Amino acid sequence: MNRLVPGLALLAIMSLPALPLSAHHGVAVYDVSQTVSKSGLVSRFQFINPHVLISITVSDADGKRTEWTGELTSPNRLARMGSADVQWHRNLLKLGDEIILTGNPARNGAPAIRLAAVQRADGTMLVGGGR
Repeated sequence: MNRLVPGLALLAIMSLPALPLSAHHGVAVYDVSQTVSKSGLVSRFQFINPHVLISITVSDADGKRTEWTGELTSPNRLARMGSADVQWHRNLLKLGDEIILTGNPARNGAPAIRLAAVQRADGTMLVGGGR
């Protein structure tokens, strides 16, 4: 019995790294001193954890297309933030919908935005303000 206790203790200590850790990334990858807006057509809408992702295809003046991806908060939080006019759910945005994404751009120049606002082309605000 005495030899069993140290073995169990060693096993318990060795299994600690396998435990899930509660962590969350910050906003360091985004330049919070800048705000950009990009208008385009929805190419992908992922209503998934840990963050809702919206991708749009943006065409510049020369016709060059770039896919920009915006990151929002979690689906559950968005659904709770819904208003009488807009209730967030997985079918809220459809491929080809024209929308405007506004928020902080990626520091490294990647076509990515930490979203502060999402607006339909008709002016309907889907989400606005802070996260």
